[in-house]
Amino acid sequence: MNPRLEAVPTVSSHTVPTQRSDIIPSRKHPNYFGAIINQIQHNNWGVISTRESVLPPMFEDLDIGIAVHDPETGAIVDVNDSLEQLYGYSAAELREMEVGEYTAPSRDFSHKEAVRRIQAVADGTPQEFDWQIERANGDLQWVSVTLKATTIHGQNYVIAEVDEGAGYQDRQQRIQLLHRIVRHNLRNKINVIQGHAELLEAVVEDDASVESVEAILEAAMDVQGISDSVTTLEEIGRTGPTQHTIMDLPRITRSVLDEIRGGYPDADIDVVVESDVRVIADSSVRYALAHAVENAIEHDNEDQPSVTVTVTTDHETDQGVVRVVDEGPPIPDIEIDVLNEDFEPSSTRHGSGVGLPLMQACVSTLGGELSFAENDPRGNVVSIALPRPEPV
Repeated sequence: MNPRLEAVPTVSSHTVPTQRSDIIPSRKHPNYFGAIINQIQHNNWGVISTRESVLPPMFEDLDIGIAVHDPETGAIVDVNDSLEQLYGYSAAELREMEVGEYTAPSRDFSHKEAVRRIQAVADGTPQEFDWQIERANGDLQWVSVTLKATTIHGQNYVIAEVDEGAGYQDRQQRIQLLHRIVRHNLRNKINVIQGHAELLEAVVEDDASVESVEAILEAAMDVQGISDSVTTLEEIGRTGPTQHTIMDLPRITRSVLDEIRGGYPDADIDVVVESDVRVIADSSVRYALAHAVENAIEHDNEDQPSVTVTVTTDHETDQGVVRVVDEGPPIPDIEIDVLNEDFEPSSTRHGSGVGLPLMQACVSTLGGELSFAENDPRGNVVSIALPRPEPV
């Protein structure tokens, strides 16, 4: 028997109802999560007979995950059965783990960020957000999280409602809608602009008019590139964690570089394989790597751009890593800043392209990390780090 089922309140000024319908509000309740908090507080679930258990046993019947967090450290104090099943860990295991240990490896999802959000709730700011967890079997899963402060038997806690798949499904719907708009509306308009510009190009003669037509065609091609990038985002968005497989990172890297060499015959592209590493990924890794190498070549102002791609293993983080090293001008800080989810663009501060955001989206989908550094004495180092499979 689950030990929490024996954790019946021993001191209470209320009689705890036995029917779930008397305790747990309907999911159709306009303030469902707030109603749960009110039930905890107003029913005076006071002294619990076991030290570990905090949630009343009737919360085991909920079909969504519920977790109780320490408001200062973010540590899990108690969970219900639904959360155990979702994460793949027992309540006892989760109590011994930091949030970062069951969070997908990514710069956007970290132990530090999770604790910051939990502490913000404890300070009076409710939180609702999407999060990506890493289940016990290594699968990555999108969840929607709602955090609120509460008091249970005189102690302050932050309680989390963790709803499986809702955030991921909402993302999918938004991406698919955007893709339809781009595919059917934007592309048609681009074709019209290009067609008329090409007609004008054939008849204009003065230099000013020729320059204007060339500017129109160049802008149309840029917008076409953005359209293609949106299509790529939609394609990688179709895959979920269950479609990730174990892939040979050196083999993928060589394959991508062979394709790129055909389009950039003047570029000097070298590959160095330091370790025969395998990663958990899908076709998104090809998009990310191709964009990293192509960006390095296209932004190099030398007649023969030079790029070195290294495949290695980071044993400290247990990740497979691809590093793309170039000798071109440094990537502007603003282009990297826009990748931060807290960045607020303005008319004067915004990114100029979609290449880096696309790479970030590809890598994040895989639970990986995209990072940037300066090359010595000149150039950039773009690193793509991906999770490795568990050893057999």
